[in-house]
Amino acid sequence: MSTRFQFTAQGEEAKKAVMGTSKIRNVGDLGKHTEVLCLGKMMTLFGDPIYITEDMEDQYEYILLAKDMQGTEVYLTVYNGPSGAAIGGNAHDEDSKAAADELVELLKGARAADYDWEGVWTDGPCEIKMGIKNGKPYWEEKEIEDDWE
Repeated sequence: MSTRFQFTAQGEEAKKAVMGTSKIRNVGDLGKHTEVLCLGKMMTLFGDPIYITEDMEDQYEYILLAKDMQGTEVYLTVYNGPSGAAIGGNAHDEDSKAAADELVELLKGARAADYDWEGVWTDGPCEIKMGIKNGKPYWEEKEIEDDWE
């Protein structure tokens, strides 16, 4: 597959470029435990996220600059939110949609870095332990008792 865009991770300073953007698409199927694999694959490709929390519905965020040979630049976010692993950006822009689709293909071919994460999924409500160990994803959840608030 030929690629149009080069992706580079951006830091906190790029937050202004993604203000007012929205979800373009879900990451899709990366295999069993897509949410687990997405973060591991992003870590392999782009290093650590801008932030990582203990909240499954705001778990992490990356900001990427996608640039093509003609000088077109679009910003994307990759995050795990209430709808799962997703890519955000200018949902009304065809270049942004094309970059998001190309990023998904890049993720599909990437190796997932090992990591461990523990946090809470409030919809459960449950405690989550997830990550990649020796290249294999794992996911464990434990229901939080009724008195949790």
